[in-house]
Amino acid sequence: MSEEDFKSTIAEYLEALPPQFCRRVFSNPAACLAIFRLLSTVGKQLIMSMLYLEAPIRLHDVHQWAKHSHLRTLKSKVHQLRKLHILAEEKGMVSLNPIFREQLRNALTGGGDFSSFGVPYRGGNSDDRIGAGRLARYADERWETILHFMVGRAADVRPPSDSVRGILKMSRLMEEGADGMRITNRGFQFLLQDSASQVWTVLLQYLRLAEIQDMDVVEVLNFLFQLVSLQLGKSYSAERLTGNQRKMLNELRDFGLVYQDEKDAKRFYPTHLIASLTSGSGSSEPAAPSDGRDAAGHGGRAIVGGDALGAGARSKIPGSSVVGKQRFSELLAPSEKGYIVVETNCRVYAYTDSPLHIAILNLFVHLVSRFSNFVTGVLTRTSVRRALSHGITADQMIAFLTTHAHPQMQGNVPVLPITVTDQIRLWEKEKNSLHPSPAHLYREFAQRADFERVFRYAQEINVILWASIEKRQLVVSRQGHPKIVEFIKGLKNQQQQQQQQI
Repeated sequence: MSEEDFKSTIAEYLEALPPQFCRRVFSNPAACLAIFRLLSTVGKQLIMSMLYLEAPIRLHDVHQWAKHSHLRTLKSKVHQLRKLHILAEEKGMVSLNPIFREQLRNALTGGGDFSSFGVPYRGGNSDDRIGAGRLARYADERWETILHFMVGRAADVRPPSDSVRGILKMSRLMEEGADGMRITNRGFQFLLQDSASQVWTVLLQYLRLAEIQDMDVVEVLNFLFQLVSLQLGKSYSAERLTGNQRKMLNELRDFGLVYQDEKDAKRFYPTHLIASLTSGSGSSEPAAPSDGRDAAGHGGRAIVGGDALGAGARSKIPGSSVVGKQRFSELLAPSEKGYIVVETNCRVYAYTDSPLHIAILNLFVHLVSRFSNFVTGVLTRTSVRRALSHGITADQMIAFLTTHAHPQMQGNVPVLPITVTDQIRLWEKEKNSLHPSPAHLYREFAQRADFERVFRYAQEINVILWASIEKRQLVVSRQGHPKIVEFIKGLKNQQQQQQQQI
């Protein structure tokens, strides 16, 4: 797969896999459960509604599960499941992929290959030796080291490994410069994403690296899906892993996705960076309305509530990575708890002492003063336009401020003041109102008649971008330039022939 064709989301990557590859992926219960969790709410409901149907069902009957006003949404989700090879359609009848259906059943009921969810470590030492808090600190330290390196603030921290730098370069988040590696426009956008999106970006690039190294892509995919299904805070045996899986474990350790003590290589621990990737709905669509109806307009029929798996059901799934909201919030980094306050006058207050957080804010905020654990700044036209020139969009800036808003702002609806969000978007529109395009300027015509003849010809072929009759200046598009040149040459030849006849 070429760099240009590389997919930006795991769903797009799975859609591009050949059917025979998908069958091998679906033969793993942990992979089926991980894919299921990554689907949208409507997609999950469709699967749960057909999971225990042995015979195909009419597609027309499936369409009846949604109100007419939401039929388009349902059809798009059915189409997505077909592209993922989860749903098969033949002669107006639809059914789940039999391999996916069987293995997802096994994942939900504890049957099948139980080792696909990892083999718990049964050594003499207790799991309590590595607590969840220590794992969170380890993961955040490793991950922030990479982000520090990207923003050029890595002078006081250990630089990342060669494998990390290679993936950053391959993903075009960074590039080689005269003074070493430097961040790209894509890297600036990467910094403003939430941690889950950043991790998925790295994992997708790792899949591409595996293809280049001729590794078994299915084996790599299944191992990644196994890692995201492991339970946070538990240790798992590394003795049964294959050579490729051990290699992956060492490289993912550099990103802080897993923890493995060099003195005890027989076991490893997943960290919250990878264990939480599929704990939510995994969908980019909005949450269900408060009246209990989903995006497809279901009331209560053929629906499993919430994200298609209740909290009680999820706690019984082997290898589940879901933890309680209160416990998981304690593991979040300070940036994910919220530390930014934004006022209606575009002033920004950040309750943080992290150089990384301050460096990221400095991408689009003009910092005014800094204290021991407090930074003030202001969103200005210059600072926002600087960020826009680096490829950062207004929506990304707004999403970053919203995601990291202080808890006292989270209760506001909307979270950010409308005056601030509107002003950021206005600055973006102002910058995007001018679009440079290649053009050619014609001027210093000797006679007005020559200019008028060229002007009329340019009008006929519709290539004029700008013209001033008084100044005898003409700007034409790049596509029209060769035709204008030929026309002027023809005029000069005609004038020379007339002079020779005289």
